Amino acid sequence: MKHNLFKGKVAIVTGASSGIGRAICFELAAAGAHLCLAARRKEPLDKIADELFPAKSLVCPTDVSINHMAEELAQKTLKEFGRIDYLFNCAGVFSAGGFGGLRIEAITEMIDINLLGTIYCMHAVIPQMRKQGNGHIVNISSLGGKYPFPGSTGYSASKFAVAGLSSALRHELKPENIHLTVVYPSFVRSPILDAHLPEVQNSLFFHLTGNYKPQQIAVAIIKAVAKKKRELVAPSFTRLTVPLYGLFPGLVELVTGKLMGGWPSYEQAESPNHSEPENLRNDKDRVRE
Repeated sequence: MKHNLFKGKVAIVTGASSGIGRAICFELAAAGAHLCLAARRKEPLDKIADELFPAKSLVCPTDVSINHMAEELAQKTLKEFGRIDYLFNCAGVFSAGGFGGLRIEAITEMIDINLLGTIYCMHAVIPQMRKQGNGHIVNISSLGGKYPFPGSTGYSASKFAVAGLSSALRHELKPENIHLTVVYPSFVRSPILDAHLPEVQNSLFFHLTGNYKPQQIAVAIIKAVAKKKRELVAPSFTRLTVPLYGLFPGLVELVTGKLMGGWPSYEQAESPNHSEPENLRNDKDRVRE
């Protein structure tokens, strides 16, 4: 769906190489936006940039969990386009498994990328949005950031934090005409989920939501941003579960556990971690900023 609102505007999209981020890039390009594509490896970004042509796009290999790389991402975008109108924080990782079986490294990686990556990118672009007097930030949380799912303790921690951060920051930015939308998707058929299909595909919850495609949620996100919505819970039928959890948390946890088929147990080991199918550098070379 095309929206004149985005014509000629500049958008940074992290996690642009796959899943929701990639789908958003195509929606924005179709609406006439100029794009900065960010992910950890250059090759898939170059391929997407070619597919987006003739839309104007800039390829910026970026590990958002490294602060100075997020700062460089903003500066490169400004140098190329002269402004930053939108930031779509789509980069994310997911390691599933019982808490007793999760490596601490898997938990800290989810915090580093899902939470700190979101913080670093916002911190990098907000000064320019303030200077312009406008802007819009979109943060991807998760339905697991509204209420917990078994087997997602580290992930839920990072996504609950993104939700709380976004709600607090919205108060600060509103007087400066900078909007913030938080997205709470359920299962989406993207690489972040595909790595875990053997573990979750037998659950009823997956069959209710697992065929929700990145393109579908990208269209919903663009509509929500055009309307300056505070948040989007998708797919739509899951929205009722959020107020229900506020009223009857024990009941929702019981039903969710049943729908997930009791998977996983506390000690069940994690599944392979996967978000973008790439790494900019080896773990031993990563620097914490």
